[in-house]
Amino acid sequence: MSHPEYEAQVRAALEKVWRVSRHEALSRLATLESFLHELRSGKTDERSLSSAQSAAHRLSGTLGMFGLKEGSACAAEVESLLCHESGPNIARMGKLVGRLRILMEEGPSPTRTWEKYGQ
Repeated sequence: MSHPEYEAQVRAALEKVWRVSRHEALSRLATLESFLHELRSGKTDERSLSSAQSAAHRLSGTLGMFGLKEGSACAAEVESLLCHESGPNIARMGKLVGRLRILMEEGPSPTRTWEKYGQ
């Protein structure tokens, strides 16, 4: 198999996995958005905090696995904010979650990221 054929197969496989994973990633983002809404209204609890922490952690890993570095870094910072005993910085978390939404809806697919950096 030639190098271009191998690259095309890798891109196709990565795109297929991303299509499935993207739905899960968007669900995790929705969990973060919901928690942010609860946080702003002052109606959070330990269960929703735990869910948000898990969503941020998994989102960071998923986005990083696909080479979406900025999104992974945003999610990791959200996770860090959620772990502060004094509570997260709501304004900073809002900016990060908003940026994640933009990156995930309008950002590049992992195959284009791979094409740019993976070769």
